[in-house]
Amino acid sequence: MNLLEDLENNGTQQMDLLNFDHQANVIPNVDFYNAIVVNEFMNNRIIEVKDGEVVKEGYITKYKLYLVRTKKQGGEWETEVSRRFSDFEWLYQELINKYGGYIIPAIPEKHLLTKVNLASYEFSEKRRKDLQQFLQRILNHHHLRYVPELRIFIEDKEKFISLLKGELEQNKTIEQKCDNLLQSVKTLWHSSTIAAKGQDHSKMFDGSEKDLTYDETLLLAFSMKGNKLKTVVEEHVITLREEAKTLNDQNEALYSWNGLGSASEEDISQFKLLKYNNEIRQTKINREIEDIDRKFLPRLQNSLFEIEWALTACKRRRNLQQQLLIDQQRIEQLKMQYTDNSSRRDLEMDVLKTKYQKNKDKSDKMSIIMQDELLNFITEMKQQLKSIIEEWRTIMKSLSKNVIEDDND
Repeated sequence: MNLLEDLENNGTQQMDLLNFDHQANVIPNVDFYNAIVVNEFMNNRIIEVKDGEVVKEGYITKYKLYLVRTKKQGGEWETEVSRRFSDFEWLYQELINKYGGYIIPAIPEKHLLTKVNLASYEFSEKRRKDLQQFLQRILNHHHLRYVPELRIFIEDKEKFISLLKGELEQNKTIEQKCDNLLQSVKTLWHSSTIAAKGQDHSKMFDGSEKDLTYDETLLLAFSMKGNKLKTVVEEHVITLREEAKTLNDQNEALYSWNGLGSASEEDISQFKLLKYNNEIRQTKINREIEDIDRKFLPRLQNSLFEIEWALTACKRRRNLQQQLLIDQQRIEQLKMQYTDNSSRRDLEMDVLKTKYQKNKDKSDKMSIIMQDELLNFITEMKQQLKSIIEEWRTIMKSLSKNVIEDDND
């Protein structure tokens, strides 16, 4: 058993120990209490990501280290490790590969100019915050906070994570070799096969495009409603800024008129009253703009991110199911074909059957997890969006604007 399999099995055993039947007259063994201790350690934990050392080779930036430390709420910092961005990528990929049925937050994207942008404070600070939010969301998740990969990530100082990353790369290489072998067999097989009578090769995916599930339909509706509200809010902020500028220009004009001395006392009194009202209105507008920019829009954007992650989880399941259908159709196609060299056909079928069974088990497990995961997420997101819309209505009322209609569908 390799390191990754051993790690996954240990984590699964710990979770199974916590799901014992409390009604049964069975005394839990020592491993159960160990699992309690391990999982209690991960509860109510706060994480912080700080900028660390920038590792260079000459004048060229190779990578940047981040200081990751954790503590219990209200306690002292207990763990502290240094991690580079590739370590975050390793954790994210492990979560996707092993726990893909859960809604997993995304990490910042990596692109060609990343090493150049590391010198920019704004880029570096945004990435640091995004990485910290990624880890905190994992720690706040009801299941993912207990997985052993996360525990290793926040605690290991003995380079064990480097061994895991190396083994993961080795496994990728093996999988790539299998894919290359399968592709080579397909190429050789294609030149010597005789199509089964009546087989239509132009329709490989007949019926594979299924309708959206009920969960996916709801999530897309949430996304559309949230993005529509975001557009309305951003346009409204532009209008508020224009109004604030108009009020400011008007007040400057009123100051000029007062200074010229050409206005009557009655006009000056009206000008002062208008200027006073404009200043109150302008102050109120600026305060609302600040609240929208700093509080409301980030909250709305965070909800849109969460919806996007949920849709990504649905997409992972859909892609896996489509791959199962493709492999199944290819297996059935091979069974109906004849060739002088049956060993090539048998080899491809064996590889496909192994791959199909592995993906089938993964798909079944993913579907079971997503059933509860999406049910809870959709229920919470309904309340979250309703609260956001109510907050927006309150903002609009405070500015004496028309209140947006609430869509309760």
